[in-house]
Amino acid sequence: MGVEKLSVSLDKEVYDKVREAAAQCGLPLSTWLGRAAERAAELQRAESALHKQFSDHGEPSAEDRAWARDQLDAAGVGHAEPADSVSARREALQRLDRLALEDDT
Repeated sequence: MGVEKLSVSLDKEVYDKVREAAAQCGLPLSTWLGRAAERAAELQRAESALHKQFSDHGEPSAEDRAWARDQLDAAGVGHAEPADSVSARREALQRLDRLALEDDT
């Protein structure tokens, strides 16, 4: 995988938050920023696809929206996650991140 270097400027408050988040994940700042940028780019692609879908086929009906909300609710999307589950999930992801970094070296 190729790597491109770049220089970015961040507000001090944003910089502090980013450094703290990377440290909490046990990741180098550049790795954390790269992953955040990739997630933002994927979200932008999804939003663009959604806008195209609406442009091509129109907005979903109220009935379709209600069905989608019911499906998401049944799947637990948007429900609060218990604190012990959050902690366990974060620890597991941090272990996986460290393993991935070890594989890259």
